Amino acid sequence: MGCGLFPQGKSRPRMEDMMDTDSREKTLRMAAAVLEYRNRSAKALYDRLLEKGAEERDAAWAVARLQELGYLNDAEYGRLLVRDLCRRGYGPGRIRRYLKEKKLDGPDIELAMEEYVFQPEKLREYIDSRLRGRTGDRRELKRAADGLFRRGFGWDEIQSALREYALQMEEEL
Repeated sequence: MGCGLFPQGKSRPRMEDMMDTDSREKTLRMAAAVLEYRNRSAKALYDRLLEKGAEERDAAWAVARLQELGYLNDAEYGRLLVRDLCRRGYGPGRIRRYLKEKKLDGPDIELAMEEYVFQPEKLREYIDSRLRGRTGDRRELKRAADGLFRRGFGWDEIQSALREYALQMEEEL
């Protein structure tokens, strides 16, 4: 005999199932709030949910659900980061390190790096900002080269940019 709350033939939901659903929904809302504040990779979101007190299974479910709905896409997130870092003048080495810091995995990093476009003018701008139109002594050139290396450029690219800068300075004199 039913009490009228549940449709005929349906059994009463178990309390554990209802609590699981509530916990998952709460974690999903928490995940959405975290993403509203800042975009993250799936792994970074999962870790953040655990930091905020979510259960592991609920955090995993929320991340999977957001991926399923299209709100969480590591490959696209990585591509956005690469485009932004390229625009800001970073090289491939630094960009790869940054993507790892953001907890993207190897395949997503490789997909994202397809967006990388070498921009020699960014190296030139950096050198100009350091030397301010001077030819610079050996120590200043080394500092500029070290700065470019920290920005993720390779030594071949750096040497080429410094050579080009020196040639242009000679032409201007």
